[in-house]
Amino acid sequence: MIIGKKNVLVSILVNNFNNEKYLDKCINSCIKQTYKNIELIIFDDKSTDNSKNILRKYKNNKIKIIFNKKKKFNSGPLNQLNSIYISLKKSKGKYIFLLDGDDYFLKNKISQSIKTFNLNPKIVFLQDNPIYKYDNKNVSLKKIKPKRKIFVNHTWPFFSPTSTMAFKRDFLVKLLTKIAFSKSLFDQMFFDARAFIYIYFFEKNYVVSDKYLTVYNQNLKGDTLKNYQKKNKKWWARRLQYHCYVDSLFKRNKKTHFKFIDYYITLLINLILKI
Repeated sequence: MIIGKKNVLVSILVNNFNNEKYLDKCINSCIKQTYKNIELIIFDDKSTDNSKNILRKYKNNKIKIIFNKKKKFNSGPLNQLNSIYISLKKSKGKYIFLLDGDDYFLKNKISQSIKTFNLNPKIVFLQDNPIYKYDNKNVSLKKIKPKRKIFVNHTWPFFSPTSTMAFKRDFLVKLLTKIAFSKSLFDQMFFDARAFIYIYFFEKNYVVSDKYLTVYNQNLKGDTLKNYQKKNKKWWARRLQYHCYVDSLFKRNKKTHFKFIDYYITLLINLILKI
């Protein structure tokens, strides 16, 4: 564990909606970190399962719970983004770690990450790799090597899930300002895509670690598996939103953006599916 002046406060922002099956594991993975100077901000987005009762049993001065009384959007991705905005305002940490309520951290996640930040003070964003957990398969945990794209045709790079992301506070505030225009425009894009696409193209001081420190649950009730696992109409619609988001970012940053064949194929398929 980092000690002394380097032992800064870390805020973990947990977004939860109907994750009663996984919530205890998620919270305990934060409380039991080897790095102890943390606060846990849990945003419950009007869960209809037993999540609220589970959260109420935690009596810990490191935990702050926000019970959302009314969902702001009909879109899961937009509600996730809204939870980050609200939770960040309630937090005080110098470093911000994001975690979905159905995922969890390995016990050395924070200490390893802070060590990386301290080794290079210029780093503003750090991402580790997910360990995939499959509830419905014989293999319960699996490390999958990320497929890093060398040439991305100005579409978007590979990115890992939200729960693998950590930020310097000041940079996250800046990032949220930079992507604020997209808040309600792209209702099928989760935060991980919005954030990493911006970071990849417009930020130099970031690290994608080779460490596996986050367990990413393949939740069958989750939005991704439920709506986007197969190349269906929603999958193609979200893909077009990715293209449009990239285009918007380049225009706002006054950079040249070339549309390659993938954009036109995606646009054509969306037009056909609408017909």
